Amino acid sequence: MSGDTDQTPLPKPGMKSADELEDILREELTPELQVVRRLGRGSMGDVYLAREETLKRMVAVKVLSPRLARDSQARARFEREAQSSAALEHPNIVGVYRVGRLSNDLPYIVMQYVKGTTMANRLKAQGPLQVDVARRVIAEMASALQAAHKRGIVHRDIRPDNVLYEEETGRALLSDFGIAAILARGDSSQPTRITRTGELVGDPRYMSPEQLMGNEVTERSDVYGLGLLGYELLTGSGPYDATSKREMFTAHVHHEPRKLSELRAGIDPELERVLAACLNKKPEDRPSSGDVHERLTDLSTGEVTPVPGGAARSASSGDVFGKMKERYLPQIMLVYGAIGWGALEVSSQLVEMNVVPNVLYKLVLVAVLTGLPAVLIGAWFHGKKGRQRFRAIEYWLFGVLFLVWLVVSTVILIGWL
Repeated sequence: MSGDTDQTPLPKPGMKSADELEDILREELTPELQVVRRLGRGSMGDVYLAREETLKRMVAVKVLSPRLARDSQARARFEREAQSSAALEHPNIVGVYRVGRLSNDLPYIVMQYVKGTTMANRLKAQGPLQVDVARRVIAEMASALQAAHKRGIVHRDIRPDNVLYEEETGRALLSDFGIAAILARGDSSQPTRITRTGELVGDPRYMSPEQLMGNEVTERSDVYGLGLLGYELLTGSGPYDATSKREMFTAHVHHEPRKLSELRAGIDPELERVLAACLNKKPEDRPSSGDVHERLTDLSTGEVTPVPGGAARSASSGDVFGKMKERYLPQIMLVYGAIGWGALEVSSQLVEMNVVPNVLYKLVLVAVLTGLPAVLIGAWFHGKKGRQRFRAIEYWLFGVLFLVWLVVSTVILIGWL
């Protein structure tokens, strides 16, 4: 398996290895796969577009570069990518269908073909993303990382180059698990760590403080990468005013990130808080990938529109009345007010007619008064279109209101008895 022991002849210096490699692919992958063309070349290998004849679908075939064939570390990372990706099934992770080796012992991966481009290329061509698009991409990456973290896999290289953007659907997909770390498990049936503490692998611009310091890398290191990714998608640059590698190292380890709202107007305060939390220096102070996904999914997707002076302003952020209208709070309050008033009128009439005791009116009044904030809380958290999740604060608020209703109603009934 190791490239150090390979005996198969490899392309000689000066030969057109790329052309020879493509010829080998066409010859050896036929008839299962029909190689169409080369899509691109990365740091570790070439990627080709191919047609899988059996399932009538387009796939991408990634082959380790011949110049790295005898590099045992490169081979290990390439195979690690196949193992890590194949262990994950998620709509926002590039899927791996199968792996294999060519006759010259070069490993290859048959993977999902994503028709689109990388986020890095999109940023270069179009500039920063719209706020709602960037928020959705970050949420999708958080969801992808959550799935990886549940399997004990840390990506370790979250950056725009490793996020693919599917043109047809607008979906973002995480790729390149080549330097992923497999977290050690107590269960012997699980994979053990295959990266070493102190090993510095990746681009320093996108590394967490603990990675740069050579400390243990955990799932929260990927969360730090999410924060960096968010800044770049929204501003076109990182959170630190640094250019050289030395300045970048110092900034990641010691400096506080620039405020997102100072780099771009119209940012939802909650989005800014989430990304700032991701960039906390201490891993234990950062949220989990699942927390990031939940908080960003709950955010409003208000459209960012230009305002005079070239600034951007969100139609749904920083505007309490706008958020109330979005959640239909005025309409809900009117409807509830009408129902509550009707209930009180009916109970009052029944008391005057001696049909029911006076205590009923008091109980209805308590129910109406405690029900109003309960309805407003429900509307605030769930009044928007689409499905919203319950959050812990809702349970606390509803619990307090229920307790108030129960205690007051009990006191009224005891006094009446």
